[in-house]
This record gives sequence, structure tokens and C-alpha cells, in this order.
Amino acid sequence: MKTTKTKAKPSANKTKRSRNGTGHVRLRADGRWEGQYYFEGERKSCYGQTEEECQGKLNVVLGKIYRGSYMDGSMMPFYTYMHFWHEKYILVRLATHTNYEIYIEKHIYHSKLGSIPLKKLCLEDFIDFFREKELSGRLDKKPGGLAPKTLRNMRNMMSEALARAVNRLQWLDRNPIEGLKTPKVSPPQIQVYSKSHQTCIEQAALYHEDKNALMVLIDLYTGLRIGELCGLSWLDFGPGKEYFKIRRILERLSKKWAENRSEYQRIFMVGGKEEGATALYLGPPKTESGKRVVYTNDQAVLGFNRIETYQKKMGFYRPDGFLFVNQNGNPYEPRAYNKLYRDVLQRAGVDYRKFHTLRHTFATRAFELAFDIPTLAEILGHAQKTTTENMYGHSLDDTKKSAMARFNRSVG
Repeated sequence: MKTTKTKAKPSANKTKRSRNGTGHVRLRADGRWEGQYYFEGERKSCYGQTEEECQGKLNVVLGKIYRGSYMDGSMMPFYTYMHFWHEKYILVRLATHTNYEIYIEKHIYHSKLGSIPLKKLCLEDFIDFFREKELSGRLDKKPGGLAPKTLRNMRNMMSEALARAVNRLQWLDRNPIEGLKTPKVSPPQIQVYSKSHQTCIEQAALYHEDKNALMVLIDLYTGLRIGELCGLSWLDFGPGKEYFKIRRILERLSKKWAENRSEYQRIFMVGGKEEGATALYLGPPKTESGKRVVYTNDQAVLGFNRIETYQKKMGFYRPDGFLFVNQNGNPYEPRAYNKLYRDVLQRAGVDYRKFHTLRHTFATRAFELAFDIPTLAEILGHAQKTTTENMYGHSLDDTKKSAMARFNRSVG
């Protein structure tokens, strides 16, 4: 008698693994198309808005698996991903690139967070990281942590990078940093020189033997940022120095990010070291509002004329040259000017405050002279008028009180 053998049924507790490079496309409940495939025994997905888009992405992945060039981005360590994202995907101001580089290379790289694969990241990992940075995150080894604004900027950078891993690269299902709270950023305390201190500073700048000290006087009557002042050229002036144009700023930037950006012009310094990682560049202002025409006043013109006379006397005046140059004819870079600025304050008998205090002082004096907010915002180059109002609200209140007092006197 002939017997037939029946195949044994697979055990219910065993899951059959599909081989690498197999996949299919399905429509999800949320309306997106999902391409599912297998790699090293794990099911993975890619997504598209249409079936054709999703199938195309799936075909690319399957082709890479077949050729052996496929990389599972979800297992990339967080530091590696952040470095990859920063190098390849973002286009920001060069100063922001420098900050991102510090966050990634100096903070994330040396942390436990940096070694965790993307797919294994959770909110608790970020909470631990930021708590540590808040308490003891300073790079100079001094006690204390990072400022709330730095923590917020670092969180925003990470969130933007991880959003790409979710939405564009589709290496993650969700953004693991969502819901993270960093310390509240308090509005900066605006420091202003008093009228008596301003008078002393002006006199010290006027009679300083180094005429570049007049930059201090000029800023008290124009309110420019120091990078805008250092980037000024004699070509920027209109007839009779009635006005000048802010078209560019001078700043020290990383060569790595600036060299291939056509809008940045490198300034080669006489006697300077060329092998460093940074160099001086002329580049566009921070915002489009930063490009503006600034009309002058008598005090500012006095400063400009004295500088021009001094340069001609010393023999290094050039019609297309910078306003503020040293004995070698090199332009003053912002951070190097701080030494001369400190000397002016010392001669004036005034305690040191950041150079930006001169800009705040100009804005405060302008409010005292009843400048309206739109006009002052345009002079200062603020992108939003609310920025001017929020920063100098204390001055605006004083102006309102003074105006009301005048109204009462006129009625009486």
C-alpha cells in the first residue's frame, strides 16, 4: 500500500524572514504610499505621496541592496549624522556655520548622546544631555553651564537636523527631540552710557592720537554695528559725506565655509598669517534690511573728515580703501578694535561695556529726540520694527512721558 508523506507545518512561534532585497508597496491609512523592504532580517520602509514616487524610491533602495552599497541610515550614530547633515544639507550664514560646528564637534562629539544610533534615540537622551550642558557645559572649563540662548540654538539645530531624517531621508518614524524644553531666554539687558559719560567718551575719542579712535565717536551718532563700521569704504559715501551706504560687513570667518561662497570676498592682510583656519571676509549684512542708506549729522561728518585728513597725512589714504586702517594699511577687524575701544574708555574714566553699548546709546538718544519707530528701525537696519520697540521700550516710555508733560504745559 502506497503512503503519502505530508509536509510538517511550520511552528507557530517561528517567524519566516524574507531575504534581502525583497519588497512591496502599499497604501497607508494616512494617504501616503509605503514601500516595505527587508535588510539584514529587519523590515524597513520608504514613503511617497504617490504610488509611482514610492515605487521609484523602493527601486533605488533595492538596487543599492543588490549592489551591496546600501547603508541603513537609522543606525548611524547621532554625532556622525549631525556631522553629515551639517556638511551636506544646510545653507545658513557663515557665522551660524561656525556656531553649528562648535555645537557638533565640541559638545555632541564628546557626549554619550553622540554615540547613540538614530533609531535608538529617545527624548530622555536629549533631556539628560541638555541638563548636563545647563549645569556644566562651558568649554573654557570654568564653573557653570551654557547660556539659555545657546541651549535654545543647539536644540533648534538638532530639531532641524532630525526633522530631515524623518521627513526627507525617512530614516526615522518620528523626531525624538520633540517636546524638549530648554530654559527660558530672557530679553537682553540693554546697557546705555549716560549723557555725562557720553560726553567724556566723545572727548577722549576726539583727542586720541590714533584717529581710528574716532570710530567710537561716529558710532555714538550713527548706531552702526561694529562689523558695518569696519567694512566701510570711502566709496560708500555720497557727495559731501551727506550719506553713506551699508553694503557689506567685515568679519572673521572659517575658510572652510567662506571660500566657495561667491558673495564673500577675502581680505588678505599685509604681514598676516595665511595658514590659519579663519580669515577676514567682506560679506553681505545679516539681513536685507541691513543694506541701507544712513544720512549723516555734523558730529559724524567731523569724525569722517578727521580720519580722511589723517590718512592723507600718513600716506595710506586710498579713494577705494577702508575708513579704519592700521599703519600697515590693513583694515581693523572687529575683535582687534576692542583694545583701542578699551583705551578710549579708560581715558574717559568710564567703566568698560561692550562696543554694542554705543549702538544702544545712539538709539536711546534718538528716542529722547522723539524719533519715530519706523525711522529708527530703518536707520538701525532692523528687519522688524517690533525689534526696535522691544529693545528700546524703556526709552519709548520716557519719550511718551516727556511728550505728555509738554502737552500739559501747552494746555496750561
